[in-house]
Amino acid sequence: MHLTKQAALWDKFLEENPQIEFVWVQYLSFKATFLVQVLPVARFTKLVHQDQPVALTRTALFLLPMAHRPAGSKPGGVCYLQPDVSTAYCHVAPNAHRAVVNASCFDESGRPMEECPRSHLGVLSDLLKKETGFYPLVGFEVEVMYMRRIRQNGKVVNYEIMDEPHSLYSMTTDDWNQLPMIEATARAMLKAGIAIDKFHSEHAPGQWEFVLPPGAPVDAVDILLKARGIIHEVAEQYDLKATMCPRPSSKHPGNGMHVHLSMNAVSGRELKDSEAFFAGMLEHLPAVMAFSFSQEASYSRIASGVMSGGEYVCWGWENKDAPLRRVAINRFELKSLDALANPYLALCGIFAAGIDGMRKNLPLTAETSFSAAKLSPSEREELGIKAMLPKSLSESLDALEADRTLCDLVGDAIVNFYVPFKRGELEMFQKMTDEEKHKYLIGTY
Repeated sequence: MHLTKQAALWDKFLEENPQIEFVWVQYLSFKATFLVQVLPVARFTKLVHQDQPVALTRTALFLLPMAHRPAGSKPGGVCYLQPDVSTAYCHVAPNAHRAVVNASCFDESGRPMEECPRSHLGVLSDLLKKETGFYPLVGFEVEVMYMRRIRQNGKVVNYEIMDEPHSLYSMTTDDWNQLPMIEATARAMLKAGIAIDKFHSEHAPGQWEFVLPPGAPVDAVDILLKARGIIHEVAEQYDLKATMCPRPSSKHPGNGMHVHLSMNAVSGRELKDSEAFFAGMLEHLPAVMAFSFSQEASYSRIASGVMSGGEYVCWGWENKDAPLRRVAINRFELKSLDALANPYLALCGIFAAGIDGMRKNLPLTAETSFSAAKLSPSEREELGIKAMLPKSLSESLDALEADRTLCDLVGDAIVNFYVPFKRGELEMFQKMTDEEKHKYLIGTY
């Protein structure tokens, strides 16, 4: 029997991992949490060999936190998870009998759903290369804070930060005490095929950063999700909570999920020509942030002087108080991104903005090597720094709805699904106390 590429890949993976009993087929929702179907390995293998997807109740795509359904959404329908077995990896021992596979979402006709960010990111990546003569590479930095659980009568009631001395790039005695867990995490990533660049301590107590390798956009997000899963899993083995939510503590720097983007010439293009891509990112950044800063808690990082991207739409060479930090002629780091976002969707917004910039050949302006907030209004005007970053999710959603160009490229199917979803989520969080929201975000992310 002739095997499809997916079937051949899966058979090879099984041969290398004969201990697998169950397969988790997972799809990243708009609230950046996974929808998971767990299949016995024999059943999953049969589906892969028959090139069959896994059915999913369509309602699950629309569910708000705590399984609430947004107003106006339909209770029925079906969609299909199409596994990509090239993403397969095993959970960390002693749970290596579980395999995990990422999936895209398909409709009943067997085509990618228009609302599926993973599928649409691939479409935009191909469009960028075809139209511009550049291909993108993407790499993520994962910041994580490890916290202790506070228990009462055996129930987790809250979380507390580490109180040991700790700072950026430090290696104190207390840091050494965390190294077995950090090294176990790095070891598990390497075993899962993630060629991490490096890892190091970060600013806040119990905070570390793992730098992931660059890759094609969809592959880079798949690697990111695999890495985040491993971080959470290893932390549990040490009875710690690994959280990537943006502000676990109001007293310390928060967690970002910064992304590095490089535009690489295919042929006949100079690297400097890619500046228009990054100019497009700046042009549309307030709207893009509806995807990249996708919850109200994210906007606590819109501040100057804390190296989280500042408050103004601008860029600068190695300037960590600008949302767009230039690292090389054709490479920038976007700091306005965190782990509350669906990274497939965030990259869709970024690429849509960049494609528009290339189409219009926008000039790259608004450069500063200083914190824009410390410049006078006349100095900012002279540099072309005209806009401030949104200070709330509601502002970003308004900017997205008003940005017709970005909506067209990201796709009305996604935008018309996403905006009401996020507004419904906002209403839910407004009914929660600060303590309830804080506990939910740390517990979920």
